[in-house]
Amino acid sequence: MYGPRNLYCTAMPDGGINIRECLTVEDFNQCIELERAVWRDDDIDIMPIRLYMISRACNAPTIGAFDDSGRLVGFVHTSLALIGRNVVYHSHMAAVVEDLRHQDIGFRIKLAQRDRAIEAGIPLIIWTFDPLQSRNAHFNINKLGAVIRRYEVNYYGEGVSTIFDPDVPSDRVFAEWWVSSPHVEAAFSGRRHPVEAVVKVNIPDDIGLVRERSLEEHKRWRVEARENFLSALGTGMIARGFDRDPSRSESRYLFGPDEAQFHFSAYDGAKSREQLLAYNQT
Repeated sequence: MYGPRNLYCTAMPDGGINIRECLTVEDFNQCIELERAVWRDDDIDIMPIRLYMISRACNAPTIGAFDDSGRLVGFVHTSLALIGRNVVYHSHMAAVVEDLRHQDIGFRIKLAQRDRAIEAGIPLIIWTFDPLQSRNAHFNINKLGAVIRRYEVNYYGEGVSTIFDPDVPSDRVFAEWWVSSPHVEAAFSGRRHPVEAVVKVNIPDDIGLVRERSLEEHKRWRVEARENFLSALGTGMIARGFDRDPSRSESRYLFGPDEAQFHFSAYDGAKSREQLLAYNQT
């Protein structure tokens, strides 16, 4: 369930991988089979092909990574969502084959998803992840430049799906990826300033190892992280950085001030990629 221990690998991908939108029934069937293989879902939890086709019809792309033989080796599915009166992308489902997981294929797929959002004039992509998963936090916050302002307690409930631990509440945070923000551009260019953290929230470096040792320890981390997250977010701060403390085998979310670039008002009326980037440089 928790994957390999190489938590922070940043290797670049091998050649021979083609990133493109999934368009055909054959493409979507490969998405279904890859979901089944990676997530080990029961049939009742598999997303049906008609939802992929509905998303495509609504201009919400499923981005796939294909090898030279045409085999799908990774994908991300997108749906449309509303926040207030604003249309956003919801990044609903993602999977990469196990033996290619540390070759930045997921990163390249997300970049293609970002390009589509910018072309469509959509400033924000959101998705959920488990705040105790340090590898996901590193990828989402450090590599992509996402921020967090929302924490949901036991978001999916317990025991409702085969992919969730039935004994631990399914708390989730919402990643906000403001795709044309200066913060994201700085993350990609390596010019992002270090976060001067007002508050830090610790999690274990590898919650999978914790879970293998002790269910009760896992639950304690869940409750402690929940309380600290809700306390920090309650002050108006957002999580905008993430780092490690190897001496303690822990990682830390770094909370700092909110900014205008993380709100829809910064992007009103900006439709094209050029307009969005120009808007943020003024």
